[in-house]
Amino acid sequence: MPLPLHAFYCLLLILISPITLAENIIHHDFKITLQPSKGEIKVKDTIFLPQETTEVTFKLHQNLTITSSPDATITSIDAYDNKTSTPVQYYQAKFSQPKTKFNLHYSGVITHSLQQISTDYAGEQIQTQGLITPKGVYLSAASYWFPRMDSEYLTFSIQAKLPEGWQFISQGGAIKNGWEEQSPQKNIYIIAAPYRLYQRKTPIAKAMVYLRSEDPVTANNYLDATERYLALYSKLLGSYPYAKFALVENFWETGYGMPSFTLLGPTVIRLPFIIHTSYPHEILHNWWGNGVYPDYTSGNWSEGLTSYLADHLLQEQRGMGADYRRTTLQRYADSVQQQKEFPLTAFQSRHGQASQAIGYGKTMMFFHMLRQQLGDETFIRGLRYFYKNNLFKVAGFDDLQHAFEYTSKKKLGTEFKQWTTRTGAPALQLSNVSVEKTTDGFNINATLKQIQTDPAFKIAIPILIQLEGKKEYINHIFYMDKKEALLKLTFNSPPLEIKVDPQFDLFRQLDPSEIPSSFAQLFSANDAIIILPSDAPNKIKIGYKKLADDWVKRSPTLKIMWDSEIANLPKNRAIWLLGQHNKFLNVIDRSTKTALFHNESTQLTLNKKSFSKKDHSFAVTTPNPSNSRETIGWISASSASVISRISRKLSHYKKYSYLVFEGDKARNVLKGRWPLSESALNISISKNKARAALPLTAKPPLTHIITIINNS
Repeated sequence: MPLPLHAFYCLLLILISPITLAENIIHHDFKITLQPSKGEIKVKDTIFLPQETTEVTFKLHQNLTITSSPDATITSIDAYDNKTSTPVQYYQAKFSQPKTKFNLHYSGVITHSLQQISTDYAGEQIQTQGLITPKGVYLSAASYWFPRMDSEYLTFSIQAKLPEGWQFISQGGAIKNGWEEQSPQKNIYIIAAPYRLYQRKTPIAKAMVYLRSEDPVTANNYLDATERYLALYSKLLGSYPYAKFALVENFWETGYGMPSFTLLGPTVIRLPFIIHTSYPHEILHNWWGNGVYPDYTSGNWSEGLTSYLADHLLQEQRGMGADYRRTTLQRYADSVQQQKEFPLTAFQSRHGQASQAIGYGKTMMFFHMLRQQLGDETFIRGLRYFYKNNLFKVAGFDDLQHAFEYTSKKKLGTEFKQWTTRTGAPALQLSNVSVEKTTDGFNINATLKQIQTDPAFKIAIPILIQLEGKKEYINHIFYMDKKEALLKLTFNSPPLEIKVDPQFDLFRQLDPSEIPSSFAQLFSANDAIIILPSDAPNKIKIGYKKLADDWVKRSPTLKIMWDSEIANLPKNRAIWLLGQHNKFLNVIDRSTKTALFHNESTQLTLNKKSFSKKDHSFAVTTPNPSNSRETIGWISASSASVISRISRKLSHYKKYSYLVFEGDKARNVLKGRWPLSESALNISISKNKARAALPLTAKPPLTHIITIINNS
């Protein structure tokens, strides 16, 4: 005979206590009724406490009224919580004798508006404390829709009554009319809407897709991807910790990763690249973030590790790992000014480009450098050890250090301290390169400097040397812990070229020769000037003015001007030029690469491809010809109705230098970055200008080690 759920729960605490936070787990059995037309929720909650007690204190949303509690005397308490913007009421439940279980019935309306939270005016990061509407339902711990107690970890079951045609989703596995999760959680979600459900069993877990309209093609694409990525990460890291993974369509644009499901906006879901980028990222969060919980008090490592094993790994599998790392370093260069810098131990969540460049990008590069130091096999064994020993626990950088030290048998305190507690990054300069022929062969001499204003970093610099007659580069790791060091190497053959970190394996400040102009540079400049076209047709002018006003609402430090108001462009500010009729458009014509950019009256040529201005819209960046440290961006829409669509889409293409959009729906048909001249960190030694340059060999992706490890 199967155990009743509450008895099973008590047994579960005993079984999982060695590997979880079981000593403080509270279990909820919910029976809920949702009435979206009224914004109302009714809840019957049976609460199981981890030990006997005569009283408990909890918080509940201020709009929720407790209607009864058969087992307890409930008293409201005057208290203030300065850690939440949600209006809450404190309560105390007292019992006549020690209890481990009590019932609570309550109901009320939760309808918080959607609010813009990003400081980045390019993005549209919107959140709510919680809402129940006819469009859909979004409730989380931040909604205080369930009684919250300090320092609690949760397990739960939810059974719900919904309007006809509606479905809801939460963490965990399906039960009759609902869901249950038996592994410790920090949150309980309720997402509901009139969904179309598509599902499939996989060898790892059930794959599910919840869409707001019939779309079997999109659903099957995501079901295929779910099965593929669950298998990949289970082999790489260890068993998937949940019963299902679901893609859920939201009714506003989001990119949230919850335990066992992801909540994506309707536009995001249908972007063609999302299934290969953001989607595997959200699946992997069930290992990192929703499997092993980050210790936010000592830094959120999970976003960077997830980025490394999802976004970076998938690019690495395509031979594009170096390009992805270069883009990551450029995002750091574009977005992080000195006043925005903070160490990894201070990162909690993304709230703009600078925080993303550090918390995602720098953390990702830290794991990449750790992998280079330890080797692929040891690196994966360290991750598996960390996952196995911290599943459903809170873990920090100290726990990561312990895992990698255990598997590598090396002390890693210096590396972890430097990259997680220091701010900034090394900036490298290569100079005084010379070759000396001796009786022993050919000596190459060079000076390497760290030219950042901060003290020297202790770094391992990858260096590639091309030798005469060789078909592959010679690899060398140069260890440096001073601001200046002499590099001296001896070879049997004449050296032809030296490259310092050409595949961007080191977290560092890019040399200016390695940074093309990009939209990220403009969007990170919150004091940019937006210059509108005075002579444009009236409808176009209105469209551009609305775009500018919307951006200023998100970032009030932006300034709007009409081109008729100024004689010359400012030299010390990032600048947006809007419109084909902007009087300063000749600046774009002068400063862009003439071989790749040609602007005519009826068409524009980019990267040797010509596009009609009647049917296409354009976005182009270039350095300010009067000050190469500032960037100018130009937006030209084919019609007034397209302007807002381009504005929304630009945030997805920040790393690029130029974009072309087609038609009224602004479908992207071209994207690219301006080519760079040779990096100042690559120096040719040979005087033979006709010599053939060797191609850089892409390193094997991390997944190549799976078979080796699993068979050993």
